[in-house]
Amino acid sequence: MSDGGRQQPLWVPPNIGQHPIDDYRRHVNNKFGLQLENSHQLQQWSVKKANDFWVDLYDYVGLIPELPSHITRAFDESAKISDVPQFFEGVELNYTENVLEGKDPNALALIGLRESDFLNGENVTWGELRERVRQVRSALIRSGVKKGDRVAAIVSTSIWAIVLLLATASMGAIFSSISPDMGEAGCVTRLQQIEPTILFADSDMSYKGRKTPLDEKIKAIVEKLPQAMKVFSIPITSRSTSTFPFVSDFLAMARNSDRLEYNRVPFTYPLFILYSSGTTGQPKCLVHHHGVIIQLKKVAMLHYSLGPKEVVFQYSSTSWVLFNIMNGHLAVGATVLVYDGSPLWPDAMTMLKIIERFRVTYFGTSPRYLLELEASKVIPREAYDLRSLRLVTTTGATLTSDQFRWFYKAFPHIHLSSVAGGTDIVTSWISVDPSGPVYAGQMQMIALGMDVYVADANTGDDITKTGESGELVCPTPFPSMPVFLWGDKNNKRYKSSYFERFDHICVWAQHDWINVDPITGGITMHGRSDGVLNPSGIRFGSSEIYNISEGPVFNSEIQDTLCVGRRRKQDTDEVVFLFVKMRNNQLFSHGLEQRLRSAIRTGLSPRHVPKFILEVPEIPVTINGKKVETPVKRIISGERVQVSSTVANPKSLEFFEQFSKLETQPRARL
Repeated sequence: MSDGGRQQPLWVPPNIGQHPIDDYRRHVNNKFGLQLENSHQLQQWSVKKANDFWVDLYDYVGLIPELPSHITRAFDESAKISDVPQFFEGVELNYTENVLEGKDPNALALIGLRESDFLNGENVTWGELRERVRQVRSALIRSGVKKGDRVAAIVSTSIWAIVLLLATASMGAIFSSISPDMGEAGCVTRLQQIEPTILFADSDMSYKGRKTPLDEKIKAIVEKLPQAMKVFSIPITSRSTSTFPFVSDFLAMARNSDRLEYNRVPFTYPLFILYSSGTTGQPKCLVHHHGVIIQLKKVAMLHYSLGPKEVVFQYSSTSWVLFNIMNGHLAVGATVLVYDGSPLWPDAMTMLKIIERFRVTYFGTSPRYLLELEASKVIPREAYDLRSLRLVTTTGATLTSDQFRWFYKAFPHIHLSSVAGGTDIVTSWISVDPSGPVYAGQMQMIALGMDVYVADANTGDDITKTGESGELVCPTPFPSMPVFLWGDKNNKRYKSSYFERFDHICVWAQHDWINVDPITGGITMHGRSDGVLNPSGIRFGSSEIYNISEGPVFNSEIQDTLCVGRRRKQDTDEVVFLFVKMRNNQLFSHGLEQRLRSAIRTGLSPRHVPKFILEVPEIPVTINGKKVETPVKRIISGERVQVSSTVANPKSLEFFEQFSKLETQPRARL
């Protein structure tokens, strides 16, 4: 159980009650005759009165078109969540229309940065963005793309990526993006499933100061796809070459007489396709719909307090759901900064220089980046002018208590909030409370409209108020559930992925392990529930170990760690392994091993101490930087694992095969 109720908050907002979420709470109080006093009470109302909330929110965030007066409910509350009930039946809208309309044509919409010159961006106004979308839309139609066709892009996070998404959505086609650093097999397995009509691809990939030509890779991908499709290359440099025609040839098909029009489609009509990580097999193709705009505007307006005066810098690749969420921030008029480059090249200061140079107000990053920034020993508030920055969010992994404390020494005036959601839902389960305090190690609040509780892993009972850890589950439909999984007959894989965790209750469960502090209402994410460690019946999440092994005591020596359990067929109990990657080729010594054991024993308990603490040359991660726990757990348990190309360093997994036979801790170097 968290000790949040016994500690002082690290940060309290200086203007409590003066944020957009407070304005909305007062609006709800006036409209429905309530006396909700804070964001947590507003959240409880939003799930107890789900139809009232979603219908009211539709108008409040200003969706186009206005909600017809005869539509008085958002969804059928008698339907089970596993039925995937449709929201706002009878309403037709268009995602792109909701992003582009109502904006000042002279205001700045996008700032595009490339790694090679990250302090000199390409500025695009809203008027210019509209024109680019119009041109691409016209060229798509003239090239034969129709409503419902798939438009694929192997592109970096860039202005082109956003224009392609908006143009595709404007005409009712379906967009899908893949990061250029995705392996060839990963690209093929995705594109084979969705069969795109047209493919756009960057000519080169940026990584750590180098440009790598992609032409041979794209040719190899296209040759392995059974379907015929048009392919166009987007030149990244003036010297770029390609086997395929450049995108200028594609744009030449556009006609000036073609106006920018929006094909309004049913609320739940497919918009874009995202992919699950697929770290041990073929990824799921998650089809999300135009109606996700209501979730994206909810988060941007109410949780993040974004609007036309904000500059947003969310570091992401186009393979990560954060790219799609970042696009949603455009819908509230914020200026979005898109960066094609490595977050740590040439060092961790690059991100801070970008924030300073472009007066960023909201920065979305990861715990891994903050760890590297802490290890650099640079104090950001002393080295850079960060007065514009008001909000930093982290996601993708658990932000430890020590990282929270370090942050408020380095960034004392800024709101830090750890958030969690998923590609599966293209939004957040757990989000920001702009008017709430920040406690070390705790996320602030369940997002509005998300009916989340903590379920006992065995019974499924609601144990939220006990403070104990369990499964994150949701029993009530929400308007960003995937419409379906592409190629999934009868929703068989959909239902097995999310609705079969418990036999006797119908809830969405995507295998996250959490607890809620009964005093503060803060939430702690402990990792994947299918990766929960369970030696001798003591259940705990890997994040509890990471809080120590990657904390400030060891940060100067240890670069990264991975904690998983091993249970082979012949084993009667689970054994815990902690794998350690050293920083800057430092020695992994017996003394360090013993200090780790002592710190875990003291900080947690003797039962939390891993049986094996071992040095490894690499920690396997996905291309989005997430630790790859489940495949390692299966490998050291003696299973054969088919590794997906979403693993950024797949060769590293071979090193772990030897540990399926390890019986005693080898002696670390002295």
